Amino acid sequence: MFPKLISFLFLLIICLTTEAFGYSLEDIEWESAQTATLHWGNSITVDSYIITAADFSLDGFAYITISKDNAVVNSGALRLSDELVYRDSVDGNDIKVYVSTLNLKVNEWTGKLEDPTVTLQIYRRGLPNLKVKIDVEQDTYDPAKLSTPLYIKAKVTIENVGSGKASNLMLNIDTDGLELADGKLTQTTASLEKEESTKPLNFSLKIPLLWDSGKFDILAEVTAYDIHGKKYKFNATKSIDIKPKTEIILTKICTNEIYIDETAYVTVIARNTGSFSINSLTINDTLNDNFSPVDDVQLEKIISIGPDQTVEVIKYAIKPLKPGTYKLPAATADFIADGKSYSSKSKEPAIEVKGPYIVLEKKANISSFLPGDDVLITIEVKNEGNRAANVKINEIVPEGTSYVTGPMSFNSVVKAGSSESFSYTLKLENKADIELPATKATFIDMEGYTGMKNSSPLLIPFMIAGNVVVYHNQPEEEYSPEAEAGQQVDEFYNPETEEDMESFSYAEVSEDNQKSSPLDTNQTNTIIDPNLRQQPGFELWVMLLVLIVILKIEKKTKS
Repeated sequence: MFPKLISFLFLLIICLTTEAFGYSLEDIEWESAQTATLHWGNSITVDSYIITAADFSLDGFAYITISKDNAVVNSGALRLSDELVYRDSVDGNDIKVYVSTLNLKVNEWTGKLEDPTVTLQIYRRGLPNLKVKIDVEQDTYDPAKLSTPLYIKAKVTIENVGSGKASNLMLNIDTDGLELADGKLTQTTASLEKEESTKPLNFSLKIPLLWDSGKFDILAEVTAYDIHGKKYKFNATKSIDIKPKTEIILTKICTNEIYIDETAYVTVIARNTGSFSINSLTINDTLNDNFSPVDDVQLEKIISIGPDQTVEVIKYAIKPLKPGTYKLPAATADFIADGKSYSSKSKEPAIEVKGPYIVLEKKANISSFLPGDDVLITIEVKNEGNRAANVKINEIVPEGTSYVTGPMSFNSVVKAGSSESFSYTLKLENKADIELPATKATFIDMEGYTGMKNSSPLLIPFMIAGNVVVYHNQPEEEYSPEAEAGQQVDEFYNPETEEDMESFSYAEVSEDNQKSSPLDTNQTNTIIDPNLRQQPGFELWVMLLVLIVILKIEKKTKS
């Protein structure tokens, strides 16, 4: 019994093997691989094979060998138009060599072949190559439009663009979640010769109603076999865009060009392009920091909007703060449907503001002073706008100062993006901090736009001085603490009364009679010497002595 069973299984295996790989040389569709001319002993490599012209004979033969993996798998003596075929039963990589030209030139003197050559045309087994094509009526479907068809109609065709027959084709369609409305999503084909196409597989899909845009990829995949039984896979993909059933288009518009003294108007418009209502649509807008609203404005509103309806939601006026080109922030629209949030936004409209923009800066060349010091005041006039303007300034001499030199007025055209300046010198005479008032400017441009600008006030602190001793400055490279300790006092002053103390402000250098000033490059060091202070009660004794002298004089006068 067992021997009979074993024999049956063996015969079954042979039959199956013969069915899978049982093709003859006549069944092979050859594909040209290469043409080569070989001299005696030359070789050529094609795929995994080495083809060699091993020998030639006087009687018109070329001895050709086919080798693979360093072993000769077939050989033969070939005449003109003969062929040599190797059938690869394992991998199916069959190969054929055909003699198209044979050159056997014989030397007349020696009678031997003189540089014989053979031209070979080499062929490999042809393989199937399937081109899958998906056709749809449209790439984009908008269910909100009346012109949109009710279904997505598609068809799939398969063409064999290879060099060999394909068998047992199986086609499967994946719709990426789109629901089938009509037709089938599978197709089988027994065989497909080269340059042959299948009948189209037609089907229809339902168009989904979405709150948001969707992209669906339809995949067509086909499997097939060649005559050797090798399996192949081919596929194609088609993308389809589905628009939402309701879409909010938000538009923000504004005056695109104004002058610095003009008003711009902004409008936000919402449009429902779909066939469904939205009962709670929140619209938000934002101001640009370079503008201020003319009146109070509500920048957030909640509205209801019906199918194919357009609503003017927000409208307001703004005034520019500075010239320039600006983008206004996008407005946004938000709503919730089926528990999911959806949002859209407008574009960012641009607005150009023209005009001058004058900026004043008032500076001093010192940070503190003593009475009698000079200070250089500089006024810088900048035009940060995009239009030129004529600027006028008239400075005044502040209280506690006196004029020294330099222009105190300015009248000039300041170009856009440029700056100019002027300077003058004052003598500071106060015995306290001095605040120079803000510089005031008026300007006018070619359009007749006028305005006024002020700088910030300028505070110059007073340098407080008490009882002081003035020493000569030594050059910095010669300075040392020992030298300073050995300096002689040129002059000192010890006030007797509070009035004297108030009137005292600085000491003089006895040798060069120069005042101590922060503006001097070699200014004197002002140092308070605590050892020179008056002893308590000294003034009282002096006053008593003076009083006694006066009384004695009066007595003598009366007597």
